[in-house]
Amino acid sequence: MNRVWMIFLLGWVTIGMAAGPADESSRGSLVRIRASIQPYDQFRPWQKKAPFGLNGTGVVLPGGKVLATAALVENRTEVGLEKPGSAEKCAAEVEAIDYEANLALLKPTDPDFLKGFAGMGIGTALRSGDKAEVWQLERNGELLRNQAEILSTGVGRYPSDEAGFLVYGVRVSLPKRDDSYMLPLVRNSQLAGIMMGYDRDSQEGSAIPVPMIEHFLKDAADGKYEGFPTLGVSWSPLRDPNLREEVLAPKSGGVLLTRVNPRGTAGRAGLMEGDVLLSVDGFKLDEDGNYRDALYGPTAVGNLIRTRPTVGSPAKFHISRQGREMDLAGVYDRKAREEVAIPTLQYDVPPKYVVVGGLVFQELTGTYLQEWGEKWSERAPQRLVQLFTFQNEKRPDPEKKVVFLSQVLPSPITLGYLQLSGLVLEKLNGREVHSLQELAERVDRADSGDLVFEFTDDPGKLVLDAAEVRAVQEKIGKDYNLPALRRL
Repeated sequence: MNRVWMIFLLGWVTIGMAAGPADESSRGSLVRIRASIQPYDQFRPWQKKAPFGLNGTGVVLPGGKVLATAALVENRTEVGLEKPGSAEKCAAEVEAIDYEANLALLKPTDPDFLKGFAGMGIGTALRSGDKAEVWQLERNGELLRNQAEILSTGVGRYPSDEAGFLVYGVRVSLPKRDDSYMLPLVRNSQLAGIMMGYDRDSQEGSAIPVPMIEHFLKDAADGKYEGFPTLGVSWSPLRDPNLREEVLAPKSGGVLLTRVNPRGTAGRAGLMEGDVLLSVDGFKLDEDGNYRDALYGPTAVGNLIRTRPTVGSPAKFHISRQGREMDLAGVYDRKAREEVAIPTLQYDVPPKYVVVGGLVFQELTGTYLQEWGEKWSERAPQRLVQLFTFQNEKRPDPEKKVVFLSQVLPSPITLGYLQLSGLVLEKLNGREVHSLQELAERVDRADSGDLVFEFTDDPGKLVLDAAEVRAVQEKIGKDYNLPALRRL
């Protein structure tokens, strides 16, 4: 299959000049976005990868800002806007971005560039069976309308492959054009969503719906973007009557909380592992974790928790604890997602590293694991994958990062260790290591004697002479053309 996340279609495409006027219905509502992208190299953390370009179609909003997908501008070095059917261009700044929700708000550096653009208003949310259009721009700036149908609405995965958000399933036949597939979904000349995924074989794709867009824009309006809240729990359905009886659950409804992050919204409100969550903010949950949405019908609780409230808004829970029902209250936040030992998303941020005599140490992130490709969970070192997958159990303290030996650069003192990689560092000279910063400081203080690195896997220990490490550091930097021996 040719399924792709649309904004990941790579390659710089030259956009032609105007061969005719833009369609009147699109005038003042669409612009082309051209982004220069250069991601950091997770395997060679001291450098970046080769640059490339991405093109997309941005939606001009009333007020002169442009809505785009986050993936179109992640790891950007430059972003520019171009008027359809015109040679007029302008640089743009990213004013707000959310990689989980795959949304970005751009602002032209020239405040007059979009003068005269009325912008496109935000329409109403769509339901299964609704008709809409996907708009594309021809090279000459004219508008191509593609008839679309909403096949489904529900909570699903976004490109980050981490967050579960509301998403539309869309059927549409899209001809291949020079822009990437970051395209507006339009109904009655108002924005109904943003296409972000497409399977050319089945002619089906996915789109970010209006409730997500409205949440993002409302949050970004004050200039202090906070993101979508999280609950910080894991849960299982309660369809099994034997399980319901065991946990003393009411006769119907609710899900069993199997894990509660004490730093998250739920944990701070007093919810505990083993509680039966019966309702959230007054919405009753069924045994599968669905609530009845006024627009979408039965919908996964993820939408109720992540899209409806905002960070800082009150959270209300009705639970059953060992057969006793009670109400708990708290405040929605993102601490369960942000305060973690192993960050999931790290775009636009250079990876940390420390080189010690040729040993290259890094802090584990989801971004590093994803560098192993589409099947990273199979291809990456399994010890690292397990730590990432089960970090709430294995690394619950966010201050205790996972420091690992990513590779060994050949040097006079590492010749016996060249085959080693993916080893989790536990201790240096008998003391636990909780971060690269701590590792670097302790190496710097070691003027003489041995540096004994202890790992969770074979060979268990590596020993370097501290004086020899100091002697070879400068040579290693020159031999491998490293801009620095560490980035912290």
